[in-house]
Amino acid sequence: MENKYILVTGAYGGLGKAVVNALLSEGYAVFASDIKVDDSFENERVMPLQMDVTSDFSIKRAYNTILEYTDSLYAIINLAGIFYLDSIVEGSEEKLRKIFEINFFGTYKINKAFMSFLEMNKSRINITSELAGYSPQPFMGYYSISKKMLDAYSDVLRRELNYLNIKVIKIHSGSFKTTLLTKASDEYEKLFNETVNYQKQLKKLKFMMDKELEKNNDPKKFGKLIVKILEKKNPKICYKINRSKALRLMSSLPEKLQDKLYLLFIK
Repeated sequence: MENKYILVTGAYGGLGKAVVNALLSEGYAVFASDIKVDDSFENERVMPLQMDVTSDFSIKRAYNTILEYTDSLYAIINLAGIFYLDSIVEGSEEKLRKIFEINFFGTYKINKAFMSFLEMNKSRINITSELAGYSPQPFMGYYSISKKMLDAYSDVLRRELNYLNIKVIKIHSGSFKTTLLTKASDEYEKLFNETVNYQKQLKKLKFMMDKELEKNNDPKKFGKLIVKILEKKNPKICYKINRSKALRLMSSLPEKLQDKLYLLFIK
């Protein structure tokens, strides 16, 4: 395969590494970008690229580095993101702004900055979350809102880039066995210790959290999905993977009934 270059943000996280390795197995060349990079990928077709998706200076520097190799990207895969578990009324505005900066504006900045590298029939893949399509849960507000913003943005971007024959694909991803689940556990403990109003409710939520942490979904499955999407001539608008049956069921119910159930089981 002639070098087909792909930019992957968040490349050194659990899903990111799985995606990079899946791309390498199919012969792609990868600009593996993250806020911190290392020598995880011992492959000549991987170019580690230190980049902070919230920094215009850092993005411009990465732009110039990529330009030394190529002026064309086969795809941009936006994986950079963070997770917070917090109360929407007790949590800090600083954390809310930070998660927006990374989860939403990070993708926005990358897509805008590297627009010139994509030609007709090339792809952008924005990784949102299964939560983007569900009714939001208590204490998941920071994360859910940022992903719903990203989801709406992706729909607008797709419709605008349709005129340029550039594809935009969303992935609604459920949980995988990565450090994000460990982060969720840490976030829970922090919230439980700091909350003024919700310790009783959080104790009952611990069972649901533990069930989620028990999941052992292999990130390689996610990497295979990325390759599948890239090989599709006419990919779907949105792919869904590892969706939670419980969340899907809850979200299918009327909003008032959901409120009652949350009160019943987590009061």
